[in-house]
Amino acid sequence: MDKEITLEPSFTVKSSMKGTYYILFKPVHIIIFSFLLATAIFGLSDYFFNILGSANKKNHDFPFFGLIIILLPLFIYLLTYKAVKKEINHNPRIKENIKYIFNTEYFQEKGETFEVKHFWKNIIKIVEKKDMFLFYLNKNRAILLQKTDLKDNQYNELKQLFNSIEIKKSLKS
Repeated sequence: MDKEITLEPSFTVKSSMKGTYYILFKPVHIIIFSFLLATAIFGLSDYFFNILGSANKKNHDFPFFGLIIILLPLFIYLLTYKAVKKEINHNPRIKENIKYIFNTEYFQEKGETFEVKHFWKNIIKIVEKKDMFLFYLNKNRAILLQKTDLKDNQYNELKQLFNSIEIKKSLKS
């Protein structure tokens, strides 16, 4: 396959947030956080049920740890949203007319003032999610490509290209 596939990506806060969460939160993180959240909810409910059922209401310490664990997802969401929105609104490269060019040797990001080639041998893996592709440049950094940016038969052409290169991939069949 010597043909080049050219795409024009779009950048939205919603899709960038999804991509950020895919990159940052691995299944083990979700399991640990779910355990902490369940423990915090149990601790807070135990605290309130003991206060309501106890005649001596002065001997109970409020479990601040539980409250912090419950509010933590809200803080993570708000901080991530703020950072992603700032990156999209203030990054001059994102405002340019950008093209992604795929071929058998590399994946290229080309804008009006920049041109970056990512050779397939340097990309760690390609992951396909329900609504996007993630091209991992390292363990915690990936380039997102939304499937809504694909036109006509480009999805099938990209899948054919990804299957033809020697790289770790997790593609939907």
